[in-house]
Amino acid sequence: MSTRSERSRTFLIIVGIGVGILSSLIVLPFLSWILIAVVLAYVLRPIDDRLSKRLGPGLSAGLSILGGLFLVVLPILVILGVAANQARQLAVDFDLDDVSQIDAVIAEWLGVQVDTATVHDAFSGAVKTGARGLIGNLFSIIGGLPELFLGFTVLFFVLFYLLKDGESAVEWLRRVLPIEPDVREELFEETGLLLYNSLVGTAVVAGAQAVLLGVVFVVLGLGNVVFWIVTTFIAAMIPLLGASIVWIPASIYLLVVGRPLSAIALFVFGALVISTVDNLLRPMVMRRGTQLSPVLTIIGIFGGIALFGFVGLFIGPIVLGITKLLIELLVREYPESTPVEGR
Repeated sequence: MSTRSERSRTFLIIVGIGVGILSSLIVLPFLSWILIAVVLAYVLRPIDDRLSKRLGPGLSAGLSILGGLFLVVLPILVILGVAANQARQLAVDFDLDDVSQIDAVIAEWLGVQVDTATVHDAFSGAVKTGARGLIGNLFSIIGGLPELFLGFTVLFFVLFYLLKDGESAVEWLRRVLPIEPDVREELFEETGLLLYNSLVGTAVVAGAQAVLLGVVFVVLGLGNVVFWIVTTFIAAMIPLLGASIVWIPASIYLLVVGRPLSAIALFVFGALVISTVDNLLRPMVMRRGTQLSPVLTIIGIFGGIALFGFVGLFIGPIVLGITKLLIELLVREYPESTPVEGR
């Protein structure tokens, strides 16, 4: 390589780094909205593919977004709104008598005396804090309507062009990635499987468990069902524990408040039906590909929620999964660039 070519390459690298930093600063305020658009584009892609064969890419993308708005976005917003209202009601209606019964049962089981007021303060404080946080998020959204408008504008345009020109963007990415074709195709394939398992497979399993538990709660006469369905959906995505985080404490609650038959029915249903649904449905909807360990999944879920909000529930595990995939490809394909054990 000539000296002039080296200078030109160095210049392009320096300018590219500078422009890349500026581009990151421009995109960063809307990163959550862009990620939501990516998630929605993946979910709406099958519908758009069918419509585009008859209507063309532009019109099919618009109709897909309109359908997604009424079939996906609005129902989720309504459910979250009802759940927030029920969380507020749960905090208001938290009953001291129920806590007193729990206190008496704990004292009888453990043979110790427990301060009812302390237990009540702990329970009600936790419930009210969670409810306030959920309601506070809604008020913060209302208070930030201008930012909300800008965010939805970015979301709409990114989603529209991902549906309309998504294939072209993928082909462009294939051309510019400086890696061998076989490694590149494996990367794309495994990333696609990871997206499917995180966005479709996990959501289907968690949704089925949440709906089943919600039906049982209605049959048993328990209140705030929508709130518990949303809670169960989130809990069901957590490995190992899953929906049991909800139905086991609920069974204990029914037992200590004097409803042993309901407690037994809920526990048996949770252990036999909900757990079985998880074990049967998960292999059916999940596809083989890059798998995350439970530890990485939990970190991805909670870290994603902390960083991106509700959409981080799905984005967090995907990011960690892609990181794990890249490390595995690097170690396997380029062993000479990785540290050798014992050196």
